[in-house]
Amino acid sequence: MDNPLAIFEATKEVSTIEMNAMVVQLQDRLMEMEQVEIVTLHKFLPGIYERTIIIPPWTVLTGAEHRTAYKVRLERGTIAVSTDTDVKILTGPFEFDAPAGFQRAGRVFEDEVVWTDIYENPDNCRNIEELENRLYVVPDIGLYEYRQLVKGELLCQEFGQQQL
Repeated sequence: MDNPLAIFEATKEVSTIEMNAMVVQLQDRLMEMEQVEIVTLHKFLPGIYERTIIIPPWTVLTGAEHRTAYKVRLERGTIAVSTDTDVKILTGPFEFDAPAGFQRAGRVFEDEVVWTDIYENPDNCRNIEELENRLYVVPDIGLYEYRQLVKGELLCQEFGQQQL
């Protein structure tokens, strides 16, 4: 595919294999470009871990493949998001269940997007790196690369914590 953004212009469903290939190609192209800052917030509730990202307007991004099913809460904004076979345009507030096994791509429009992934966390783990290893297939770029840069420093904002 000459234009990796064509993933967002698809007018018909494609196979899961084709969609995955398009997401990976987009990811590779994006890693060659200047990176935008996406704020990540972590919230811990009893048995639940919420990871919220705040995505600036006009951003194109890819996520990591998820190892587990999870819930998504699109709190605000409009984003085109790849599914396993097509692209959906979602506007918050909106919630949905997301299956394991897929890497997604997103394209934000004129307003910032606030996107929260909600995961079961039965042992109430608060170690972000451990949670990432449980929840994602951590790529050699992106999450893993960022970990190497911060060398274990806790660079997350925790909010809404409750004492267990």
